[in-house]
Amino acid sequence: MWPTAYLYKFIVPTDTAKIEQIEAIFDNLGSVISTKQSKNGKYTSVSINVRMKNPDEVIKKYKEVGEKVEGVISL
Repeated sequence: MWPTAYLYKFIVPTDTAKIEQIEAIFDNLGSVISTKQSKNGKYTSVSINVRMKNPDEVIKKYKEVGEKVEGVISL
């Protein structure tokens, strides 16, 4: 049932600039963003909970992150 809350998960090499790029993409959407570093600190997982209008909007954001953030893994 749309609109609904959607949880995005991304993994990026631990780099403040890359994390900030992801956060900027979801800025002004009322999203709740949390990050967690891996055990050895090499990678950071970024979880974003945001209300999306429809499935097309969800896919659009995944594509935008993939195009703008180098080395990102979308889960």
